[in-house]
Amino acid sequence: MTAKISRFNRLLLILMVALYVISLGAFSYANWMVEREHLLWMFLVNALILSLPLVLFFGSIYVLLSAWHEHRLTGQISSRHAKIIHWAPRIAAMVIIFFIGLFSLDVFDMEAAPLELLAGFLIHNLPSIILILALVFAWRRPVIGFIAFLIAGLIFMRFVIFDLSLGHFLLFSGPLLLIAGLFFADWRWNKPQISAPLDAAA
Repeated sequence: MTAKISRFNRLLLILMVALYVISLGAFSYANWMVEREHLLWMFLVNALILSLPLVLFFGSIYVLLSAWHEHRLTGQISSRHAKIIHWAPRIAAMVIIFFIGLFSLDVFDMEAAPLELLAGFLIHNLPSIILILALVFAWRRPVIGFIAFLIAGLIFMRFVIFDLSLGHFLLFSGPLLLIAGLFFADWRWNKPQISAPLDAAA
């Protein structure tokens, strides 16, 4: 049983790494074709920034599928998987909030008064602020995280549906939906441990 789980995880990891490399290469090539005058260091910085949601996307798929496979075969998940399932959605949520927040920095490229820039910055950061609040409430109640990030992912899906954008799915809605899936797994699979009653004689 353990060998079967290990083999599945190894093949799944290879597949996820390959898909990550292909996706990053496709995004980087598209960026290079649009703005060939970019310096090498700018190209590398863009690739690093794009890696944040892509690692989150394919990493979340790996965690969910490996835990699901183990749960299906054994009826439960190991303590190692339980810890990963617990922390993965919280760390992933912080990463995607940071990534979404990066786009608000474009406001400072505009020519406007400082107060107008500040107002624009806050407006552009409304999605990040809402997600931060959702994460705060979800930290101890994963069901809240499941619902909040599911709604956020579905809201972002409108860009995928209307623009038929696979890139938008990989960078925004997909990671949000997978974070919702991780919170769901934490909620449903990580049952709280009931402490044994203290021995009255002790």
